[in-house]
Amino acid sequence: MIENLEDFLSSYGYVAVFIGTFIEGELFLMVAGFFVRHDFLQPIPTFIFSILGALTHELIYFFLGRWKGRSILLGNKYTKRRYIKAKKLVEKYGIYSLFIIRFLYGMRVVPMMLMGATGFNFYKFLFFNVLSLVIWASIFLSVGYFLGHIAINLFGNLKHYYFLFGLAVVILGLLIYTFLTLKSKRREASR
Repeated sequence: MIENLEDFLSSYGYVAVFIGTFIEGELFLMVAGFFVRHDFLQPIPTFIFSILGALTHELIYFFLGRWKGRSILLGNKYTKRRYIKAKKLVEKYGIYSLFIIRFLYGMRVVPMMLMGATGFNFYKFLFFNVLSLVIWASIFLSVGYFLGHIAINLFGNLKHYYFLFGLAVVILGLLIYTFLTLKSKRREASR
């Protein structure tokens, strides 16, 4: 089984990191950091693909905001509430709000659209977004890397269980994501 994991990661690992940042970036970066620690992925390409994936995701929403932002953001109750929160944050901190937004659960899409819709300078947005992504990727890849290091110290060589461990982390992350999403939707519905 481990040979299959090694083959998979050597063939598709960086693509998985790129795509994973679209789905649940923090979780995928921690798993990627774990695999970097165990030499399944190389640190520099993992870092670069994580930034490129998240940047691509956010640029899509920035330009979607430029194109149809206000109608999308104000079009339903869920995004309208997030829009109001994001607008306050962006009005208070301007472009620097990218650094705050990066670490707020459920607040990555709406602010990117808002910045596009309100005409933020693209190059300024790009510069500060990449800078915040470098910090973000460094933190979450490091967490995964050190969790991988701790796993070695606690359990020794887990080479035969990497796939199961990675799968367990992904499942746990998806469960947490689902729980937080449902909790957020219930909170929104009760307002």
